[in-house]
Amino acid sequence: MFAVGHLALGYLSGKTSSKLLNVNANIPLLFLASTLPDIDLLIPSLEHRGPTHSPIVFCVLLLPAIIIYKKRAIPYFLALAQHSLLGDYLTGEGVQMLWPLTSRWYSGTGI
Repeated sequence: MFAVGHLALGYLSGKTSSKLLNVNANIPLLFLASTLPDIDLLIPSLEHRGPTHSPIVFCVLLLPAIIIYKKRAIPYFLALAQHSLLGDYLTGEGVQMLWPLTSRWYSGTGI
């Protein structure tokens, strides 16, 4: 998926969850979170849609924020998670969903 798609899905998931949770979401931070997994494009030693696209990595990285900020961190977590779970997995581009447990590639289209 292109960056504009990730930005749109991140905005929608983050803004919707912030309304449901009655918290204020910072729009620039939602945009940052929604594209953050693509940091691997800037790191030559990482394969695109590899470790930085793993929900396991998201959970580990955002666990301190969720513990500290509680429900205020949820919109950013969802904006981040949609990148791999909706944007890349469901569009069939494939991701290493369970890294570091396995380096297998998963795709919603089965291709």
